[in-house]
Amino acid sequence: MFQSLFKKSTLFAPLALIIFCTLIMVFDLNPLLQFDRADINEGQIYRLLSGNFSHSNGAHLLMNMAGVGALWLLHGHFFTVRGYWLAVVSISVGCTGLIYLFADNIDIYVGLSGTLHGLLVYGALRDIRSGEKTGYLLLLGVLVKVGYEQFIGASADLETLIASRVAIEAHLFGVIGGVALAALHWLKASRSPVN
Repeated sequence: MFQSLFKKSTLFAPLALIIFCTLIMVFDLNPLLQFDRADINEGQIYRLLSGNFSHSNGAHLLMNMAGVGALWLLHGHFFTVRGYWLAVVSISVGCTGLIYLFADNIDIYVGLSGTLHGLLVYGALRDIRSGEKTGYLLLLGVLVKVGYEQFIGASADLETLIASRVAIEAHLFGVIGGVALAALHWLKASRSPVN
């Protein structure tokens, strides 16, 4: 497991994501890339993906990039470079697509937290499927957290730290994306011929 985490070829996937998000912050590309409902309505559909890679400030970026690293340590062994990017892109677009369709209170959205919640759920479900008991704890933890947020709300301290409203809807939609991706993986695996 640990050998696959630190192979140069697979380690490139999370490092590229970290570098990409950091460059967006360094070059102040948020206005061009953030999820902006008005601009999406004008045809800038790319923002459904690119908004996930923009961040409100350095603290927001650091927290999300720490999440990228932690999730890679937990579940990187499940991914190839291609598989990792397919998961990131599909969960990201699913998350912001659901925000666009069902969270009309959100006009501007930035951050990778919805995607990270989805990747955590996907990895936990893969753990469960492969017999890892820790998958149940991870899944329960993220479901309790997201449920708490939906009923109680996000931490005011966190909102102060990232200088933005915490989009708890994105966390919920990310979880939905992670479940959907795991279901697709299982469906594909069940249709593969057994050698």
